[in-house]
Amino acid sequence: MKKYLAAFAALSLMGACASAPEPSASMQDISIRFDARVGDQSVRCGQSYSGIGSTAASVTLQDFRIYVSNFRMIGRDGREQALQLTPDNAFQGDRVALLDFENASGNCNGNAATNSVVRGRAPAGDYVGLAFDIGVPVELNHQDTTLAAPPLNFSALTWAWRYGYKFTTIDLETGRAPDAPMAGHAASGFSIHLGSVDCGAGSPRTAPEAPCATPNRPSYRLDAFDPATQVVVLDLAALLSETDVTVNDPESASGCMSTADDGDCVAIMDRFGLPFRGQTSHGQRFVRVAGAN
Repeated sequence: MKKYLAAFAALSLMGACASAPEPSASMQDISIRFDARVGDQSVRCGQSYSGIGSTAASVTLQDFRIYVSNFRMIGRDGREQALQLTPDNAFQGDRVALLDFENASGNCNGNAATNSVVRGRAPAGDYVGLAFDIGVPVELNHQDTTLAAPPLNFSALTWAWRYGYKFTTIDLETGRAPDAPMAGHAASGFSIHLGSVDCGAGSPRTAPEAPCATPNRPSYRLDAFDPATQVVVLDLAALLSETDVTVNDPESASGCMSTADDGDCVAIMDRFGLPFRGQTSHGQRFVRVAGAN
């Protein structure tokens, strides 16, 4: 396990594209605000949202937690500067942060505490945009959650070690019970669990010896973003706009579990901005910028 982590730490450093700050550089604090929305409505536990997906279904939130990492601020010249995350022993480590939009009320799972802000430091400068990834860095993605530091210590946000963490844990209730003529395929719930797959053969309780063949870490670049006046919106309605959440692909887990054999993932992966089944994405629709409320 230590050999695996050391190897991928080296790969991560070799592949870093954002400039690291100079040791003597003057630093500034930056806060990036996020909001999970259904169109223009903020997502809340206990609230029902209508008009979702290709059949205009109604859904209720059960869970909405997302790991984000690899933050970069974009200067006026288009160059990216790494944002150093500020660990808080709860929702942020120095490499990855957890956005948590559920508060364990109503039908929601998880914990009462929520988090919608990522805090970090970057060299003083004039920044006009933002870039970041959804996902846990590869060298942190396969570890024992009972030993991991926050925010990677939630066992509910992982698959088995070989797959690693669920980068997105979005669980919904559709309120629909199975009925004819779709008996066995109607869905009373729908989940979107994005994570790395195709991680090689072996025991599910051991980390893979090589990076997973399908990493599923979408990267987003917002060329016009002002953290002082704007928020990053994660739009569930846009993500599901071409998906029927009231049915489940036969012989598959409820919703999209990231694997190529899951037909429920086709439109969702496209809207995440990820390739799927050998097809490139037409362009992400999940992440956008909006004015702060």
